[in-house]
Amino acid sequence: MTVSPVYTHFIKPLEGLFKRPPGSSEKEYLNLLKTKLSGFDPVDLREAADDIAMKAESQTWPLPGFCVKACEAAKAKRLAAEKPQTNIPVPGEPLRMPEDAALRIIAAEDAAMGLAACDGSWIVSLLEFVQENKRMPVGREVDDVRATASRVSVRIEEQIAHAGNGTNTFIDTMLSGVMGKRKRIAEAMKAMLRDPVTSN
Repeated sequence: MTVSPVYTHFIKPLEGLFKRPPGSSEKEYLNLLKTKLSGFDPVDLREAADDIAMKAESQTWPLPGFCVKACEAAKAKRLAAEKPQTNIPVPGEPLRMPEDAALRIIAAEDAAMGLAACDGSWIVSLLEFVQENKRMPVGREVDDVRATASRVSVRIEEQIAHAGNGTNTFIDTMLSGVMGKRKRIAEAMKAMLRDPVTSN
């Protein structure tokens, strides 16, 4: 009997985090997931699972439609990375501004906030806000950006604390990815602040 790629790459990595199905039957829910997600590549399933784990706010499994959208987003991002010359929008989301363009906006419009975000470990949240909104956050939006980063840090700590047998590799990979991105973006931001890009 062959094991479903959906189980191997999507369900199994999340079993240590989610304990309750959104309906009355876990078996029916998981079977529905296997059906709805069966057409996705294993790489996209794993990426979607990582993303869902980072955004989880309870121990209840997300609705099937949410899982499908997460896999569609992962697929679109992978295709965009494989063919960077082609703009492939993520279904249901506006096209994001490239990282370097967003960093330039931060450096030009509020270098002090950019530096504070690097030192305070919320630079990734700030970058993603600028990528999505094409502008710097203002007023209460700044608090929201910081809060988003704090929630991510809390979830990481919770998953590390609750990691059981067989999930350590998943947790380590996730933590490495989050911390690696945070370090990479912070270094790029600080480099840009040291050597600002001037327009011709």
